[in-house]
Amino acid sequence: MKATMRKAIRTALVAAVAAASVTFIGTGTAHAAGDTQLGIDVGNIAWEQYTSTSTTVSVRRSEAGNEDCNYYTGFWTDPDNDRRTSHGSAACSPAKTTSGTMYSGGVKQSMPVSWRSRAWCADFAKYAFYWGTAEYSGLTPHSSSFITYGNNNGTWHSRSSGYTPRKGDAVVFNYDGGETDHVAIVTSYYADTVAKGYYYVVGGNQSDGVTHVKWYPSDTRIVGYASPAAK
Repeated sequence: MKATMRKAIRTALVAAVAAASVTFIGTGTAHAAGDTQLGIDVGNIAWEQYTSTSTTVSVRRSEAGNEDCNYYTGFWTDPDNDRRTSHGSAACSPAKTTSGTMYSGGVKQSMPVSWRSRAWCADFAKYAFYWGTAEYSGLTPHSSSFITYGNNNGTWHSRSSGYTPRKGDAVVFNYDGGETDHVAIVTSYYADTVAKGYYYVVGGNQSDGVTHVKWYPSDTRIVGYASPAAK
């Protein structure tokens, strides 16, 4: 499916789910029994990207310029970044640069990051895994790479297994029965006697930005969950 069509489907779905959501309870830093420290750390990175009042961070929550121009792809494709990936991306028009923390020359430092353009939900989720100190090798700009990651690390849980999502899990979505369409990070899970539980995700490239959405584990558009693995 073309990226523009996937984005249209994702945007419409996120809007529909958000409209049906109840008032958020608790905080993004809350966690439930069964959460791991690694998962909490990954989830907190995603939550911070959504809630931070720092100008350096908050500017990342919206796309800029041409379609899919974003900070997180810029982070992963920056030639000065020791963790740079080789996957292609397009230049933003107009160009946009903001500061960000990365490893350059083996040293962690704040540097200017030139935003780049591509579908970026996986870039955002990988960013949360990376800064949450989880293993991130094998993750690519494709949401399906989180399924491969989970299978390779023994942390994949299909929706049909009845698994309860935990903070820091990467949840993979398939909206139309074709290839997987989206991935986001679970930031909180709540018990609900009527709906048998629900949780919230923070994801990139949701309605053209970083947003916070409620989901139910029974939703058939969910493929499953990749829990972060230790390095």
